[in-house]
This record gives sequence, structure tokens and C-alpha cells, in this order.
Amino acid sequence: MRVGFMMPFDQERIRFAADNGFGCAELIVQPSDPFFPGNRGWSDKAEEVGETFRKRHLRISCLAAFYVNHLDPKFAKEGRARVRGSILLAAKLGVGVVAGFSGRSPTRLIEDSLPAFKKVWSEHAAFAEEHGVRIAIEPCPMGWHHLPGQDGINFLSTPEMWRRGFEAVRSDYLGLEWDPSHLICQFIDPVSNLREFGHKVFHVHAKDAHINRDLLAREGIWAYHVAEHCFPGLGDTNWGLVIKELQRGGYAGDLNIEGWHDEVYRNEKRGAKKEDLGLLLSLKTLAPYLDWK
Repeated sequence: MRVGFMMPFDQERIRFAADNGFGCAELIVQPSDPFFPGNRGWSDKAEEVGETFRKRHLRISCLAAFYVNHLDPKFAKEGRARVRGSILLAAKLGVGVVAGFSGRSPTRLIEDSLPAFKKVWSEHAAFAEEHGVRIAIEPCPMGWHHLPGQDGINFLSTPEMWRRGFEAVRSDYLGLEWDPSHLICQFIDPVSNLREFGHKVFHVHAKDAHINRDLLAREGIWAYHVAEHCFPGLGDTNWGLVIKELQRGGYAGDLNIEGWHDEVYRNEKRGAKKEDLGLLLSLKTLAPYLDWK
């Protein structure tokens, strides 16, 4: 198990990771990337991408690939191509996991998305199995106040929908990109959650959250900033217990920090380095529990 962070294919970010003791990365990919399947010469370019990370002794843990709503019929064709392309790219790079959102039927109750989810993701899971790549759905609600709502675009956003979704699509190639911050924002205990769903965790986003209890008591659950995303170590997650429970459940992947969310450790001015400081603080928080060095 290694610690890394999400990044696009960027030489400066790769250099920063390698020079500061990170051991992996979650590579953000887009259909517009020259190395994405379907683009001219993509295969050779993908080999160059893989070699760049290998030279820096960084493992690509996962491809961050399809954070879009492809259960919306308007984007179904585009979404399908994006998922399939990411699976082919992962197979080319020797990466075992691709990640993104499940999508959700727009303007409908969350449970109404189950039939579309079953149809679309049964097909994707079968394609992934053919290529030896697992699909990890990040269960981010994508609603206001970090809670599931009518405005969200992600069916797999609550434990109840996880149960229904995995019952509908019984595949060893469909699981979770688990992230404790989304649980904390819903007042769910991450360790208890892992005891039920640890076997379905294919990749981990190392992102934290903090519940401002004084604001909650004064303003209620719908006040802004009651739930606040942040870097690991600056929120309410007990990372020692989380990592122990991940290992108890057989997780053998990496922890990749999802930045850009912390309201303090975030670059707001040109030349600012607060985001990088947040990444380094996260590494110091997580590294004592790991043995990858």
C-alpha cells in the first residue's frame, strides 16, 4: 500500500510526487488526451506515459476516468465510449482499476435509477472482466451540502443504494472507489462502513471531512460549512483504524489523496503553494501506518 495523489499527466506534478516521497498516483484521463484510445497513435503515447511514471518509481494505482452522468440518455453514447476507452487504456498501461461515477437518471428519485444502472453497468462490468480491469465507483452524492438529493448525478451515493446496486450487478469487477469524506458528510462512521463493504473496495480516495458541531447545533444540517471537506489528518477520520480495517478486509491497493477541496490548504493566488503543503501534511498523516518503504 502506497500514498499518492490524483494528477493529470503532467511532468511537474510527477516530479513533485517523486521528489517528496510519494509512491503512486491516480492518473486523471480525458478523451482529449493524446494517449486515450481512439486518438491517433494513442497506443505508443500510452507506452510513453507508463514509462514516464516507471522511471520515477511511481505506480499508477488507478485511472480517474468517467466522472460524468452517463445514465442521462443525452450522454449515454459519450459515457459508454468513455468507460470502454478507459478500460482499454488501463489494460494497455497495466493498471488494474478505472474509476468514476455511476451516473443517475436525472430529475428522478435516487432509487428509480436502479433499472438503468443494472443494464448499463452489467454491460460495462462484463467488458471490464474481459480485459482484466476492475471498475471502482466513487460514491460521491454530488448534491448540495455534500448530501444525496434531487440534484445529484450519482446513483451509488448511499450505503442502501450500494446494497441494491451490487445485488443487481453481481460482478467481481464492479466495486467502490471508497472515500471516507462522503460518509462523514452523511454522518456515517467510516470504520463501521468498511466492516460491511470492505470486500468491495477496489480503490481508496484519501480525503477527509469535518463536521462543525457548533454550527450544526446552531443552524442545522442544511447550513453551509456544517460539513467541510479537507486533507487527511485535518478532519474527523481515524486513519489508523481505517487503514487497519482496509487491510482486515483484504485491500491491497493504494491511498490516493484527492486535493482541491480544503478551504485553507488550497491555492487561491498565482504562485501559492498551499495545495502542495496540504499534500505533504497528508503524506505525514498516512505514512506511519504503511510499510511500503
